[in-house]
Formats: sequence, C-alpha cells, structure tokens
Amino acid sequence: MNESGATGMNRRATVALLLAVFAAAVGYGVVLPVLPLLLESFLPSASFSSIGWHSGALTAIYAGAPLLFAPLWGRWSDRQGRRSILLLGVVGFGATLAVTAFAPSIGWLYTARFLNGAFAAAILPTAQAFVADRAVSDGWRAERFAWLGMASIAGFFVGPMLGGIVLQWGSSVSSNPSTAQLIALPFLISAGLALLGAVGLITLERGSESPAQPSDKNETVRRRAATLQLLFLAGLVAAGVAAFEVVLALRGRSLGMTPYQVGIMFAECSMVMFAVQGLVFSPLVAPSSTAKLITPTLVIMATGLFLVPYAETFAAQLVVIGSVAAGAGVLTPTLTYWTSLVSGGAQGAELGRQAAAASLGQTVGSAAGGVLYAAGTAPEMGFLLLGGLILAAAAASLRLGPRLLACRHRRQWHCGSDKRQRQPLTCVKELRLRIGDSGKM
Repeated sequence: MNESGATGMNRRATVALLLAVFAAAVGYGVVLPVLPLLLESFLPSASFSSIGWHSGALTAIYAGAPLLFAPLWGRWSDRQGRRSILLLGVVGFGATLAVTAFAPSIGWLYTARFLNGAFAAAILPTAQAFVADRAVSDGWRAERFAWLGMASIAGFFVGPMLGGIVLQWGSSVSSNPSTAQLIALPFLISAGLALLGAVGLITLERGSESPAQPSDKNETVRRRAATLQLLFLAGLVAAGVAAFEVVLALRGRSLGMTPYQVGIMFAECSMVMFAVQGLVFSPLVAPSSTAKLITPTLVIMATGLFLVPYAETFAAQLVVIGSVAAGAGVLTPTLTYWTSLVSGGAQGAELGRQAAAASLGQTVGSAAGGVLYAAGTAPEMGFLLLGGLILAAAAASLRLGPRLLACRHRRQWHCGSDKRQRQPLTCVKELRLRIGDSGKM
C-alpha cells in the first residue's frame, strides 16, 4: 500500500505521532513520585495531610484542564489543520514542564500544572484525528488508533518509574545533592522528550481537516445519538478506572500489602491494557466486530468490580484487577475508534469532546473513590456502586453495536483532500478496500 500523498502516513509521520503521545503520557506520570517532594520544598512545615491535599488538588487541576481545552483544540484542528495544533500542544507541554521544574512558588506550580494539562489536551485527540483524516481502510485506522493508545499506556507506565529512578540516581551519584536540582531533573528530561517529539512533528505534511460529508437530517440525528452515547460511556469508563485505582491503593494498604505489591497491581493494569489493545485492533479481529464487544466488555468490567471486595489475597486481587484492566483496555480504544468513525467531518471536535468527557470522568471518579472509601463503614460500597453503574450502562448499550454498524455502513469515504494526488482508478480501488473491511493493509 502506498502511504504517501493525501491519505496514509509514512513511517516518519507515524513515529512522530507515537513519540508525541508517549512524551505527553511520560510527562504526566513522571510528576507523580516527585510531587510530594516538590510540595515539601514549598511548604516545609506542612503536615502530611496538607501535602496529600495539595497533591490531589494539583493532579485534579491537571486532569480538569482538558474539560475546557480539549473541545477547543478539536475545533481549531478542524479549522486550522492538525499539524499546527499538534506542534502547539507538544511545544507548550514541554515548555510548561520546564516552568514547573523551576516554579518559584506554589501559586506558580498550580498555574504551570493547569497549563500543562491544557496543552496536553491538544495532543492525543489531534493525533487521533490526524490518523482518521488519512485512513485508507477501517483496518488501517483501527491499527493506528491501537498504536496511539499503546504509546499512551507505555508512557504512563514509564513515567512514574522514570521519576523514581532519576531521583534515586541523583541521590546516589552525589553525597549532598541539591533538592531543587533533583526535583528539576525529571521535569527537564520529560520536557526534552516532548521537544524531541515536536521536532518530529515538523516533518508532518500540512494536513487539512476531514472534508464535510453530506448526509440527510435523519442520518445526522442517528449519528449524533450514537456519538452522545459513546461520549457518556467514555466518561463512565474513565470514572470507573480512576475510582478503581484510588480505592485499590487504599484497600491494598488496609489489607497489609506492601508498597511493592501495590505497585505490582498498578503495573499489571498497564500491561494488561497494553496487551489487550494490541490484540483487539490486530489483523486477527475485523474492526467492524469491535462494535459488538462494547456491551459484553462492560459486563466483564462490572463483574470484576463486584468481585474486588471479595478478593482477600494478593493472587485473587491480581485476577480481578486483570479483568477490570482488560475491560478498560478494550473499551477505551473501541469507543474512540467508533467516535471517529461515526462523527462525519468534524472528527477533531468530536474527539476533543470525548477527551473532555474522559477528563470529567477521571476527575469525578478519583474524588468519588476517595470519598466513598473514607466514608467508613462499608469500603466495598465504592466497588459495588461502580459495578452497578457500569452494568446499567451495559444494559443501555444493548442496541449500540447495531446502531454503530448502521452509521458506519452509511459513511461516505473520501479519497483524500488533494485531488491532484489521486487518480479516479486509485479512488475506486481504495473504496473497494474500505468497503471490504478486511482489517488488513
């Protein structure tokens, strides 16, 4: 398959997008082990609870920024083109990471974290829209969406380890290391990685937004209803995962697990999600069949949440955690893929809205998980409530798969935005490939 021209991507463009998404995820994760130390440098006499409160607030303000900015970035990328928004997002993300490293006060720290989240919100949705613009088949789109998701998961996995390793290394190589220098180092490494990703993005072609696709009023209504349900499910899954992670960490400590065991559980979540995404969007699975996975996967995720309170041993915890992580690993890329596929021409805007919905879910889920667990008498209620909500969503999504398939079959493919680079015969061949939906390149 020719990956040049108006559709498709060459290897350099693919690597540039993957690096940008990976750098954004690393930049988020690298802060987690460093943040308490950074706060202690600003608040040397603060209590442990005060440090914990500020850590939660700074994480929430980062996660909440996409609520405001992700839809804006999406709309701007539809109008201005993907490359300029991607470059602005990655450069801004790297610059605000560097500002965070040298923040002179806690007020600056809050401002830098908010801006960091705001620029991060431009990266993954716009990269997904860039891929969607150049899709030459459903299988091609699905495979590259999976790569982007796996790059993000890998970044979340590497980021916290990088922060901890850099701090440990800095302490070991110097007998009297400067606290400020140790704190700045992980931020600067992540900022450098982001700016390296920006260099790669410069080589991207000046892609235009997806062309508007004509449709009748009834089809527009059907697509809009399907998109809204996908947005709701994206927010619910993000809330479930966020609350699950918060309560899981707290429950692990109450069961007497060591920090190492708790870390192993979180590492398992990342590895299972990474593996599942690669499997679901592999040539072994037809992309159209992923619509049928949404409801049963919601049931599996809900079942795992129901069983968590009854898993008392470390081994049992790993089993149920794997089921929840596998559910999230299937649902997150699947919902994004179908949002892109049924959104018509405004893919940047719709993917931005989905990022905002996931951000809202993450923020609410994290807060709700902590509140429910701290409420006292029945810590397992957090898991049971989440499982009930997701099971109800599964019941409400029974007809979603056929609805998505119907929207997809009515979708009108285009042969690229630059007609000079496309011959009629090439367009006919591509159309046959796309309708065939073989899932292969």
